[in-house]
Amino acid sequence: MNTHPFAVVREFSPRTRAVLAVNAVNSFGGGLVLPFLWIYLGEVRGLAAWIPAATLAVQATTAVFGGLAWGAVLDRLAPRSVVTLVMCVAGAGTGLYALATSAPTALTAAVVYGLGISGVGTVLRFLYAGAATARERGLAFSADYAVFNAMTGLGVLVGGLVAASGPGSDAARFAALYLADGCTFLAAGVAFFLLLPRLDRATAASGTPAGADTARRPVGYREVLGQRTIVVLLATLTLCSLVSYGQLRSGLPGYLTAGGAVGPEGLSGTFAVNIVVAVLTQVLLGERIQRIRRSTVLATTGALWTAAWALVLVAGRQHGIAATVTAMAGVLLLSVGEALVFPVITGLLNDLADERTRGRVNAMLSVAVSTGSVAGPLLAGATLPLADGLPLVVSLIVVCAAVALVGTAFRGVLPSAADLPDPAETDTQDGTAESGDTQAATTPVAADAGSVVAGGKGSAPVTAAP
Repeated sequence: MNTHPFAVVREFSPRTRAVLAVNAVNSFGGGLVLPFLWIYLGEVRGLAAWIPAATLAVQATTAVFGGLAWGAVLDRLAPRSVVTLVMCVAGAGTGLYALATSAPTALTAAVVYGLGISGVGTVLRFLYAGAATARERGLAFSADYAVFNAMTGLGVLVGGLVAASGPGSDAARFAALYLADGCTFLAAGVAFFLLLPRLDRATAASGTPAGADTARRPVGYREVLGQRTIVVLLATLTLCSLVSYGQLRSGLPGYLTAGGAVGPEGLSGTFAVNIVVAVLTQVLLGERIQRIRRSTVLATTGALWTAAWALVLVAGRQHGIAATVTAMAGVLLLSVGEALVFPVITGLLNDLADERTRGRVNAMLSVAVSTGSVAGPLLAGATLPLADGLPLVVSLIVVCAAVALVGTAFRGVLPSAADLPDPAETDTQDGTAESGDTQAATTPVAADAGSVVAGGKGSAPVTAAP
């Protein structure tokens, strides 16, 4: 078994490698404009202060409903057609921002972009889930997380340089960045259309004849929500998003800077730690984590995050170097947990999903992450003014401890093949699976409906989520 951090890429099928490569370029384009929408609309275009806020709200709302729609479409149409359409819609939406000189134009761009971007993560996770083996699927989600964060971070750096010192006026430079982002979406759409096969998903999933009754039987979100294990996983994923992505740019800086514990330089350092550690964790541990039970990874992440927010709590009561170092240590643990748990839960949900509802499951996965990312700032805004933010951080510590408990409880609930895919079985499948773009996906592990447990761009949640 390969242990070199980059050797595992050679194990991927041509299709998985193609999806990774195309999404790397696409993620770079997203990074070009990631931090700038508020500045661009408010300062560069000189629009009223309410317009950036309304634009972001409309974009987020459209993304939630659009994601659910794309999930239903994926369960009915060939993925190649859907991913191409999604990329074109997202490209048109971000391109429209280049022309946003008024409120109607900005809000129209928000609707189109929100509709498109809501499907990007859904369709890409769907494509990774079609890998020939559970091992490749898990490694693909991990590799994509690292590639996405690295290329998005590179895009942010390049975008910042162009916006600050590129040729032309401010408006021209920002417009060029949004057009460049749109071009990466369109290029991704063309590439996917040319590279992806016309797969009969029902045959690919289980070898059943196309047109069999199980493939034709209508399904909906009610069927997904009827599987308690999946519902609990989605709820846990929402909590994970709330305590990590949802707080990284709201509760964390708000708490650390409210009393002057950490200054702007120290805060910038914590964000740098977040990006670097998230990427390195996947590069160094992405393959090794496949040998550990997924319930153990979830429980470990909850424990790491509990310690992380405890360190943040202490940092907020200190000043100077001590506060900065303590805060960075907390962010380091937070970043390791992020890099471990999100790809693992994504792989687990796709293993539990029935092939007929895989699109909907991935759509709800996107909605769960988005919900946590939006709820995090709302929670921070409501609780930071209370007792210098102490109730917020204590609440986050409690939630993280609950995540650890849920992970422990899952150990006795998850089917063993989903909790820890058998490496020996995977190797056998690797030797017999059909290679290339015509690979068939392994039959997913059906979720136990009777099990009870307490509890912006790219295919992976990202540290710098839009």
